[in-house]
Amino acid sequence: MKCNIWYISKYANISLFGANTRQASFCKEFAKAGHNVRLITSNSSHLYDTLPEFESRYKDMENDGYIVTWVNTLKYTKATSIKRFLSWFWFEFFVLVMAFRKQYEKPDVVIASSLSILSVLSGCFYKRFYKAKFIFEVRDIWPQTLIDLKGFSHKHPLIWLLSKVERLGYKYSDSIVGTMPGLKDHVENEVGLGSKVVSIPQGINLDFYTENQQELPPNFIENYIPKNKFVVTYTGTMGDANALEYIVSAAEVLQREQAANVHFLLVGDGYQKKQLIEQARGLNNITFAPAIKKEQVQHVLRLSDILVASVRNEKIYRYGISLNKFIDYMYAKKPVICMFSGYPSMINEANCGEFTPSEDVESFVDAIKKYQKISASELNELGENGHRFLVEQRVFSTLGNKFMELFK
Repeated sequence: MKCNIWYISKYANISLFGANTRQASFCKEFAKAGHNVRLITSNSSHLYDTLPEFESRYKDMENDGYIVTWVNTLKYTKATSIKRFLSWFWFEFFVLVMAFRKQYEKPDVVIASSLSILSVLSGCFYKRFYKAKFIFEVRDIWPQTLIDLKGFSHKHPLIWLLSKVERLGYKYSDSIVGTMPGLKDHVENEVGLGSKVVSIPQGINLDFYTENQQELPPNFIENYIPKNKFVVTYTGTMGDANALEYIVSAAEVLQREQAANVHFLLVGDGYQKKQLIEQARGLNNITFAPAIKKEQVQHVLRLSDILVASVRNEKIYRYGISLNKFIDYMYAKKPVICMFSGYPSMINEANCGEFTPSEDVESFVDAIKKYQKISASELNELGENGHRFLVEQRVFSTLGNKFMELFK
């Protein structure tokens, strides 16, 4: 049956303005299946610098067979700014106002995707007054993320408010979609409705990897990619949640052990980068490279031997993670090592690497030394396992069909 679908997500984006996010990829699949689809997002985000500027309240544009409605909202630049939270309220208010605009058809299905978790309020509104089916998509468990990673108290007014909104979404939604594999346990613990949860993890947009790739400039390779080394690479944000100080500590251990052939390459930017560079002072087996375009990430990964990531040892991760980084890593056909102690998924399912305990530098170093010793053919086999897993199980066409089952 043909449906009018509204996919509400403040931080969604399309390739024209930086990247096709998960929401955009699903909207394309929904539209291909014959549904009328509207992606509702904001032109205010700390994640992208090129979002559209316009003076009206709304701006509609066609993209890949569906409509994108941009909501003109309060601008901010820092992720920790109070303006960021104010922009959440701003965005949701004008999503609600769309109900009174004649040019917008009323939805049959509303998908409210965190973050912002306040989109739950829009989902509840359209369910209550327009009989729409309400699907709550959880990509980050808020406000628990603020408690575990930012040190907020359970008694903080913001935490109290977001907790109420979270529980409202769990109780009032028709279905709950979680990108992390253990979300069912969290929802069951919170409201006893774990049966509502369907796991639909992060997916891969094959078109991006086959059509939009770019080579690194020769001077980048010359300046940052070491020659004749076993290159251990991290790409992405350098923030507190990424726990990169443990990767730098691993470099310290390997330098003390005189493991001269191992070299760490950290590519990206973030507010922790200066601190990490200071921690690495005196080490000759680690290089910090500037951020590169997403289209160039595959090139730097292909020039590496193994790929690494790190996650803090926090309660929030006991329900699992679904990092976009894993998609890039596994598509590059390289083994992956991740410091992570929560609910395991992807790497273990694909047999393309391993998890070592969070914040355990010794175990991480042992894993690196193990992979350094195995043959090139064994490394290639592990990398192929990851790539094959993505192509067979995580393409958006497959995940989109699973998502659309919830519309019925």
